[in-house]
Amino acid sequence: MKAYKIELLKKEFPFLNDFIKKGEFIDEIKVKRGDQNLLNQKGEEDSYSWSGGGHYDYTKYCAIFYDGSEWQIVDLDTAGKSGTGSGRNNEWDCDTIAEQLFAKDITSDFIVGNTFKDTNDNGDGQTFNSIVIYKMNKFDLVGHHKAQLDKAAAELKAEIEAACREPELQEA
Repeated sequence: MKAYKIELLKKEFPFLNDFIKKGEFIDEIKVKRGDQNLLNQKGEEDSYSWSGGGHYDYTKYCAIFYDGSEWQIVDLDTAGKSGTGSGRNNEWDCDTIAEQLFAKDITSDFIVGNTFKDTNDNGDGQTFNSIVIYKMNKFDLVGHHKAQLDKAAAELKAEIEAACREPELQEA
């Protein structure tokens, strides 16, 4: 990506400096509107290492909000898997973006997704690095959380009612 385009984006999104390390090449930066589909996503990591090379691919998300004096950046957890040539494997999971924002009581102005891909396992340095800035200011995050809570409450109520209708519970 051309340096002048990055500088223009940094003016509009001053927190972008925290995502671009000095000298690092960014293949693309996109700006999109955040929506329900984004909130249902999880960050992902995939790494594999062996004596001849390896790869480390990821899509990591963070929430960004202005606290009145400065931009706050909160890294969100990622799900993932890792492996080695010696056969060690590890997998882990995480909550969705929406669940993490709710648990941390964050209403973000932006969510930034940073995707890094190695092109192969030979360790030849070929990479692809992309940043997507999702504008969340038009998305009703509080309404989304309320809808999720209402859905969970309705499911729980239905389960309790079903359990109360079972014959052995009524006889006891």
